[in-house]
Amino acid sequence: MSRWSDGAGGAAVPIPELFGRDRETAVARARLAAGATSRQVLVIRGQAGIGKTSLLRATLDSAGLPPTTTVLRARCHQIFEDAPYGVVRELVAPLGLTSPHLEQAPQLHSGARWALPILSPTAVGGTDADPARTHNLMHGLYWLAVNLMSEGPLVLAVDDVQWADERSLHWLGYLLRRSQDMPLCVALTLRTPADRPAVTDLAEELAADGGTVLDLEPLDTPAIARVVATRLGREPDAALLAEFRDMSGGNPLVLARLVARVRAADESGGRPGFGPSGRDIVAASVLGRLAAHPDHVTRVARAVAVLGTAEPELVGALAGVPGQTVDSVVELLRGADILGPRGPEFAHEVLRAALLDDVPPAELVRLRAHAARLLNDAGRPAGEIAAHLLRLPAPTEPWMRTVLAAAAEDAARRGAPESAVRCLTPLVEHRPADVALRTRLAGLLGQTDPVAALEHLRVALEHAEEPRVRAAITVRFATTALAVQRSPEAVALLEPALDDLVEAVGDGRCHADRELLHHVRATVLISGLDEKSTVARVRARARTLVEPVGDTAAERQLLAMMAVTGAMAGGPVEVATRRAHRALLLDEGALGGWTALASSFVLQLADDFPAALSAVDRVIARSRADGAVWMHCLAHGVRAGVLCHAGEFAEAGADASLSLETAAEESWQANTLQPTVWAALVAVRQGDARRAETMLAGVVRPRLDDFVVENHHYLMVRAEARAELGDADGAVELLLRCGRSLADADIGNPLFTPWWAEAALLLADRGRIAEAVEHVHHGELLTRDWPVPWARGLALMARAAVGGRTAVDLLREAVRVLESSGARHDLQRAVHRLGRELLRRGDVRAARVQLRRAVDLATRSGARPAATRARDLLVEAGGRMRRITGARADILTGSERRVARLAVEGPTNREIAETLFVTPRTVEVHLTSVYRKLGITGRAELAAALGDDGG
Repeated sequence: MSRWSDGAGGAAVPIPELFGRDRETAVARARLAAGATSRQVLVIRGQAGIGKTSLLRATLDSAGLPPTTTVLRARCHQIFEDAPYGVVRELVAPLGLTSPHLEQAPQLHSGARWALPILSPTAVGGTDADPARTHNLMHGLYWLAVNLMSEGPLVLAVDDVQWADERSLHWLGYLLRRSQDMPLCVALTLRTPADRPAVTDLAEELAADGGTVLDLEPLDTPAIARVVATRLGREPDAALLAEFRDMSGGNPLVLARLVARVRAADESGGRPGFGPSGRDIVAASVLGRLAAHPDHVTRVARAVAVLGTAEPELVGALAGVPGQTVDSVVELLRGADILGPRGPEFAHEVLRAALLDDVPPAELVRLRAHAARLLNDAGRPAGEIAAHLLRLPAPTEPWMRTVLAAAAEDAARRGAPESAVRCLTPLVEHRPADVALRTRLAGLLGQTDPVAALEHLRVALEHAEEPRVRAAITVRFATTALAVQRSPEAVALLEPALDDLVEAVGDGRCHADRELLHHVRATVLISGLDEKSTVARVRARARTLVEPVGDTAAERQLLAMMAVTGAMAGGPVEVATRRAHRALLLDEGALGGWTALASSFVLQLADDFPAALSAVDRVIARSRADGAVWMHCLAHGVRAGVLCHAGEFAEAGADASLSLETAAEESWQANTLQPTVWAALVAVRQGDARRAETMLAGVVRPRLDDFVVENHHYLMVRAEARAELGDADGAVELLLRCGRSLADADIGNPLFTPWWAEAALLLADRGRIAEAVEHVHHGELLTRDWPVPWARGLALMARAAVGGRTAVDLLREAVRVLESSGARHDLQRAVHRLGRELLRRGDVRAARVQLRRAVDLATRSGARPAATRARDLLVEAGGRMRRITGARADILTGSERRVARLAVEGPTNREIAETLFVTPRTVEVHLTSVYRKLGITGRAELAAALGDDGG
């Protein structure tokens, strides 16, 4: 049978407020019914009292949902705004996920376990602000929903969503982005106009993608007549009906209160006085009814309104009424249609507001403070108490500030930075010079408003005097500044802070001091290598650093960044690679995956592609185990770049596609420039340069020219796309622009972006030898300091292009050198050029040997245009070879290939989805496409089909 969060069953009698809502009711029922097979969104909007809740309730109760449907409901009120994941917790409350052994609950198996910090009564985990934690929690809640949908359709109904907390709203958006074609319906009611525009925008966004918005208009005259007749028990005359229409404006809640007055007057034989209209009628109605009872009834009603609970002990203490009396008063309030039939909810939120609006402001402050104290004395969670304290002008008493601090810590643990910020803000206002508080607030704001976080950190630095504290603050400033492309500001603060720290602690008399020194030094390098304007400064500083042993996390991070700095400068290669390998000796998560990714970057430049891939794979494995979606996405983007340079284009495309596909379902999808660049490069080398240009044209990054890594990779791939499309001059101009930019940054590694080799080859092939020679010479100078096989092979190939009579010998040497390199694509190019040069000189037999090898290398790399060009030359040389069509697996997209590879290993679709941080439906779609493209019927044939090209 269906599961309900507040009872189930059909409506026994028509709901008067729904008279005249036949179309809306039919649409709402159709949306819910459609949710049994595919994702649906229903937003019911309208003014207070217009009938949104009645329509939602009636629809849920009579939609005829399948018996396996899980229906979870939540009704929000204003306290929810300050309760992180409050709506989520109310939705899942009927599932009983509150025991101390939550891990054993079947709904929490697999990826859903990442939601434990939200669902458990006591938050678990660290206290530091961590964006990854928020993504993990969102992902865990997503898998909880998937687990529920594996049993049948899922309906999530949220009433009065305008008061929902931000975290719950973000999760609803996260879920909907990832649930297309899944049996899910999200139904929301939204009051308009809303005091929180962001909520209105989100509700509209949720409904935009195939959803439905129902705007409830005031009841028309026939519907008003039906409501009045049903509630009054008699047909109203024309004059009375007109009065009802004019006074209510067609608002069902107001109309019901007016009818109640007339009914009471009918019973007493008098004539009702309607008085004011609109909300005032509702307020007068509830206050009038309470006035007919002893004063303690009003006090109990107000206590329930303030506390948000009907628990006798708490309500009695706040109202000054004995606890045994509270139950009878609550029942009286239910009978008077002031409270709803169950729980502490009012029959309508307008009634709660009317009760509180009638209380003098000073008295309401006193009631809220008293309520918070009662909850605190009762041992309630800090977050619940904080929701009341945040409605006070200020936390005037020490215990209040203690509670707010605890609530902020709890919210941070639960991945709710917005709530933590709200709790800490009044504490900072109370103690503006408290450096620790302001730094903590900035750490939380870094996830939601990094610009504001930077300002708080600047203020903290103004008040901080101790060098260790200042150093720690500047590190936080630097990590925040990187997110908003303001790293030069960070360098300007880090350098003097580091100098002050060194003066204060020397080489570090204790372990903590030494770790802080290493961490600050590493952060200087990380920040300073981000933009061209600061590279020279931090390189000069790096030359003065003493190389750490590498025994601790901070030492290994510093080693990795010293390796990066040396590699970007162009040598010596032995020092940079030794540092990178030492940084990778241990694998701990203390500083995330940055140490491994930095080391991977160096090892790739050092032509050690297996070690570079191994380092990235460690980050991918850890991020998968921890549910760290953002780092998982980033690492796959980095892996795509390594594979592109290694000439594994099909595999690189799979990683780039996975990174982009994962990011597309996250809120940070705009920060995906690198995987876009690598996906474009794969497209070029697989024969679709036009699509690559389209991808690159969609890149939006302010001040892109200022950045060290992204800008130069972007320019190189754009140049290759231009050349492939026949615009050699445009390609050369982009390459020269890249070279000038690298010179401005004083980056001397020949492989960082080998623009010189590409420019020389393009110019030489077009007869512009003098220009090409200049770039060949430049590359040879760089390669002397970084003489790895990859760089030497490129230099030899470029020299051969301008070498005249010695070209064949130079190309033979280039092939020999590149055979010991991991850069298989450049080896293929050298072999191709050798075959072409031999053919030009008339050595047909030797040319055919080289060209046949060039075809084979290009085919194995998945570089179809290169294979086709080599095959055409081979035929010209008298060789025989069928046309290049590629193995069957070559027609798969990157994502399809990745899913297919995993499917061969035997996991279920669900397990593949969890591994790749995608939805089960995405896996199903990809596998169906794979089977169709490969002409197979299922998994049993998959391994053989993929084996066409070696897997």
